Amino acid sequence: MDVCRCGAERSRLEALGYNFDLSPVTAASPVSTRAASAAAPGLAGLLVGYRSSAGVSRAWRIVFTLLFLILVGAAGYGVVTYTHLPLSPTRENVEIVATLEGHTKGAGFDGNAVTTFVALPGTLAVLEPAMTAKDQLLPMSDTDLAKGFCSASLAKQIRYEFPGFYENWSDDRLERVALEKYPEFQDRLCILPSQLGVSPDDVVKYRLRSRTIVEWIILWSRTAAITGLFAMAVLNVYYRLIVDRLSEKAA
Repeated sequence: MDVCRCGAERSRLEALGYNFDLSPVTAASPVSTRAASAAAPGLAGLLVGYRSSAGVSRAWRIVFTLLFLILVGAAGYGVVTYTHLPLSPTRENVEIVATLEGHTKGAGFDGNAVTTFVALPGTLAVLEPAMTAKDQLLPMSDTDLAKGFCSASLAKQIRYEFPGFYENWSDDRLERVALEKYPEFQDRLCILPSQLGVSPDDVVKYRLRSRTIVEWIILWSRTAAITGLFAMAVLNVYYRLIVDRLSEKAA
């Protein structure tokens, strides 16, 4: 404009020493404001909707940073708690400490081998011959097994089964008479409660093996992946839903 609405001429005002900014003045439009707060290009913008949070006050940024750390830390702890469990007691994951049959043979003729077997380190269970590597061993109670009697001596087994009847018989005579009538007792080692429904070679003491390095790597990789996905979800909520609203309030 060369002439003002009041009638003053620009050339005369410039001669008096006034300077004028001739660049056009445009008002910031809502479109340009929204464009400035749009998600930044690149991987961060794609995955978590990253955008500048300069418009968010420092206090709010501290609050959301602490909240983010608490949420992600809690998620990681939960994943570790529910996934880093001991290996399941399948045939491929256990080491057999002893079988009741083998322990009874090794214990010889002294006392009840069940008592010393229960005292062995490890967990008591039933390992049936038909089980595959993926099948879990069947749990067994120490109390139930303690009701049985195991010994390499057939005479002791018979006296346990029929208390008071053969106390005056010698072991040799009792075993000879029993085998003449019941030859199948020749290899018998135990008298176990009928409700157990197991044989001495099925009853075992076991301990779980340790995870291999590869298994630990897979487990921790899965934990990191799950926790990372949760962290990405939280960041998406923050950048895509919260940053713009807090910036508008600050403006």
